[in-house]
Amino acid sequence: MSGRTWRGRLSALVLAVGMAASGCTAAGDRSPGPTSNSSPSTSAASAASASSAAQTVVDELVRAARAGDRTAFAAMISSRDPSFADRARLLYGNLSALPLDRLQLRLRGAPQPLTASRQQLLGVNAWRQQATVSWRLTGESAAAEQAVWLTFASDRGQVLLAGTLDEPAGTTEPEPIWWTGPVDAVQDGRLTVLVGSGQPGDRWLERTRDAVREVRRRLRTGVARTWTGAAVVEVPASRADFESVVGAAPGSYADVAAVTLAEGSTSSAVLRVVVNPDVTRTLTEVGVATVLTHELVHRATRSPDSPAPTWAVEGLADYVAFTAHPAAAVGSQKLLLERVRQHGAPRALPADDRFGADRADLDLTYAEAWSACRYVATTWSAAGLERLYTALDDGASLDTAARDELGVSASALTTGWRRWLQRQAP
Repeated sequence: MSGRTWRGRLSALVLAVGMAASGCTAAGDRSPGPTSNSSPSTSAASAASASSAAQTVVDELVRAARAGDRTAFAAMISSRDPSFADRARLLYGNLSALPLDRLQLRLRGAPQPLTASRQQLLGVNAWRQQATVSWRLTGESAAAEQAVWLTFASDRGQVLLAGTLDEPAGTTEPEPIWWTGPVDAVQDGRLTVLVGSGQPGDRWLERTRDAVREVRRRLRTGVARTWTGAAVVEVPASRADFESVVGAAPGSYADVAAVTLAEGSTSSAVLRVVVNPDVTRTLTEVGVATVLTHELVHRATRSPDSPAPTWAVEGLADYVAFTAHPAAAVGSQKLLLERVRQHGAPRALPADDRFGADRADLDLTYAEAWSACRYVATTWSAAGLERLYTALDDGASLDTAARDELGVSASALTTGWRRWLQRQAP
């Protein structure tokens, strides 16, 4: 499923075929707390001075990690919180080992005070500050961009990094996968898979390679024609880590198998597939293959950027995935036809607001979207479906796209789809 409005590929597919980030502090320690006179933000001058010193520390940490200089990295880490040592080693291990072409952290905003308990541990002049992380893997044409929170303390007059988990309560901004726990990278040409602890990297790479092959075999023209097959798939260690990476509230994506999202705020941001391991581990191999194929259609078409209606975005992805793996379509087909027998065919193509991750009938909505795309491919051709989608992706209205590419109006297309469903469900 596309992540353009923080939707995830839900268990419409999953059922048919079958937040706390790691290490977060307690809720009390994550609350902003009252501003005290001991805050480093008592004046604009002191805030600017603190930020400047902290940015120097961050720059040195990045330089040391990329150079593999553990000693220089450790020299920038405060010892005031003994528990932070393990967290610092984790970050060093990830950043020094990942195949990074780019890594940059830039502090933004003013220093913010910590809670009383954290200031008692780190010192009254300790503070937290948000930073923008920009990182690009080898072979990627664009960088990911996310926000993290860093904690700084003054130790014998020197500013040092003292924590990374003092974000404000309720924070749900996307985080880098390497921020959540130990991460390994496996690569094969244009493909990269990042896996959290316990995930089989080589197996996920093989699955990704197979899914890319299926997508490139079935989407040859239209909006996907320029895709080279390059892809990055992230498989966090747990559902909680998955929710942290996609920026979802704890529990809100419990049944979501995977999401394809733009990891950044610009139209050129890198697109990556993020897998929910708690869901995919319950699936058969066919189920996992179907999930990855669906998501890589989104990657191939850059669907998070698309103005096409969601039924076309998700329906095309399911059409390709179910065509590649027909056995996976049985559950969706059965669900939809039973609905048609009991209540008649849907009156209209599913509206965008029916694709929210919290919708109880989301599996049915996906089945309707898939069937609409299947109807177009069956009645006209798979190439006709690609042409229709490409026109919608170019910003055409459904009526214009249907008339230009299929020779029928939007109304006639919808009527034909409804009658086609009724014939299948006598």
